Formats: sequence, structure tokens, C-alpha cells
Amino acid sequence: MPKLFSFLTATATAIALMLSQHAAADWTLSPDSTISFISTKNINVTEVHHFSGISGQMDAKGEAELFIDLSSAETGIDIRNERLASMLFDVAKFANASITASVPEGVLNAAAKGQISMADINAALSLHGLQHSIQATVMIAPTQDGQVLVTTRNPILLKASDFALVDGIESLRSIAGLDSISTTIPVTFSLLFSEQ
Repeated sequence: MPKLFSFLTATATAIALMLSQHAAADWTLSPDSTISFISTKNINVTEVHHFSGISGQMDAKGEAELFIDLSSAETGIDIRNERLASMLFDVAKFANASITASVPEGVLNAAAKGQISMADINAALSLHGLQHSIQATVMIAPTQDGQVLVTTRNPILLKASDFALVDGIESLRSIAGLDSISTTIPVTFSLLFSEQ
């Protein structure tokens, strides 16, 4: 019996140590992560696009910072990609967007223990030389290979006017010969963090 007790105690201690190390880890954004946005033109023509160049990290306390290469916007049409970069985002002056956010530490600890959680996240988005606060409800879940997945539960609605992008959208509308392009842009993300 004493041997069994000692074995169970040692096993429990080892598991607790592994979990505490996992929860205290620093994380790097995986290249498998995605940030997508939706555009609507001529009222009812809607398309989904994404950024192929994103990077970032999150520390053990849940402080996260993400960087988006604005020239990496992928719409499926090369000339449209170029126009987004030059006429909308003005990447010559504003090459990147950045996001800073705090994920509750308790949620990270829950993920380290194999639990799925929901959390309301406040973040700061810096885009086109301006910064605004955004809110998102996210799901944080562990993966089978030890990574942490953070995804939007609902799309985040960004207003072009908050980032002085309305004139750029109007320029895109005019050069493409469209009747309209929406200035409210739904954004979703699926962020996969790997332990460093």
C-alpha cells in the first residue's frame, strides 16, 4: 500500500508539473492561422478574402500581439490584390496592421487542462495610422498536438471610417466601375498558437 501511495503521489506530482509548465509557456503564432475578411459590392455580391502574411506571439499571461502584412491580402485576383495594397491600405506608408489583446490567464490554464472556454476579449487594432478598440467573443480550445486554438465566435464588424479607409474604398469602387462597396467589413480569425 505505501508503494502504491508513493507511485500515485509521484504520478500526480508529475502531471501537475507538466500542466503548470504548459500553462506558463510562451506561444508563437502558427503559419496555419488565418485572418479572413468579407467584402460586399453592388449590394448583394459578397466575397471572402484573407491575409496570407500574419505573425505574432502570446506570453504565459495571455498578452498577445499580432502583425498583419497588408500587402499579403489575397482576393484571388492579382490586380485586385495590388489595388488593395496601393489604393486602400497604402502599404508604402502603412505596411502592417497590428493587434494587441489580453487573453484571460485562467482561460489559458483551462486550455492547458484540455478544456474549451469562451471569453470576451478587448483588443487594440492599429491600421492605416489609426488605432481603435475592438471587442470579440472568442473560443479558446486545446488541440490534440498541444497547441492552443483561438477563434472568433461571431464576425467582428470593422468600420472603414474608423481607420480613414473610406476614400480608398471609393477609389476602388470607381476604378472597378462598381455601383457600391460596403464600408463595414466583417472579419473572422482562426489563430493557432504553438508552444515555443
